Amino acid sequence: VGTYGGFFEENFRKMYPAFTEEFGVEVESVSQPTSEVWVTQLQQAIAAGGAPPADVSMLSGVGLQRAINGEILATYRTSDIPESENLAEGYIKTDDADNVTGVGGLSWYITLVSNTDRVKESPDTWTAFWDPQWENELALLRNAANSFLLEITATCFFDGYEILETQDGILEVMGKLQEVKPNVKLWFRDEAQAQPAYNEGEVSLGQFYHDITLFAASEAGGGAPLRSVFPTEGAIIDTGFWSISKTTEELGACVAFIDYMCRPDVQQELALTLGTIPSTKRETLTMSDEEYEAVAGPGPEVALQPKYEMYDELEDWIDQNWTELILS
Repeated sequence: VGTYGGFFEENFRKMYPAFTEEFGVEVESVSQPTSEVWVTQLQQAIAAGGAPPADVSMLSGVGLQRAINGEILATYRTSDIPESENLAEGYIKTDDADNVTGVGGLSWYITLVSNTDRVKESPDTWTAFWDPQWENELALLRNAANSFLLEITATCFFDGYEILETQDGILEVMGKLQEVKPNVKLWFRDEAQAQPAYNEGEVSLGQFYHDITLFAASEAGGGAPLRSVFPTEGAIIDTGFWSISKTTEELGACVAFIDYMCRPDVQQELALTLGTIPSTKRETLTMSDEEYEAVAGPGPEVALQPKYEMYDELEDWIDQNWTELILS
């Protein structure tokens, strides 16, 4: 089973012995890079006829779509995962024939994160990224398809996503986003690259993962001097979908694992350990409102949803323009 490396994988690994005890299925935990890179690795292994690097992988919304397009996933029926009835709306992805391609394992927020030693009072709006006071102080995700900075810019300056419906509109949004470049000190690939920069105050402010920030700030011995703020325009919500590699020899075990991960008690343990948002309905959970609010903030329904289909349909065009206009 592959999950994102670092903090995620370390904590997921602790969840697997209980599954093994109940089902007699050994789980080997694999640390995987960003979904975009991982899908390419899965594709190459499957095309070469070898065993996939993982039987079950956690893929972002964009990663899942790319895996579906690449025809590298095994599918099954919703009736094979009865526990999925606990899931909130939108967490089961199916193909045209109504076969399951991905199941939401959990969601997480990207919020405004700051180093409290360097930022005494955090801004509460994404528009802070454009403020000249943060020159050479920001950390932002470097890929268009996992930073969702296009959605953030469209929300802040263009009254919403409608402008992202056309290529001309996307270019206009990128033009506005170019204005943040003097403020960016670090364009980071993943959490492993950004975490030390935030912890040590190499950067003051930027976007980062709410769950990882909470965890780092609460660690024994004082924790890191970090703060996560939900912007008034809405945090970005993204989801990790469990998906199964087409060439797995253990389809039954994979489906049983995904079904197990849909249980409310498992989802609750993940939320309280990882600080992630449960993919099960609120009423299935016994956690207190205070505990729920700590991980879910003002709630998934007021978050900014990524425009996954845009990155899927225009992948190469967006990447090319992003590299030229934003990263150059």
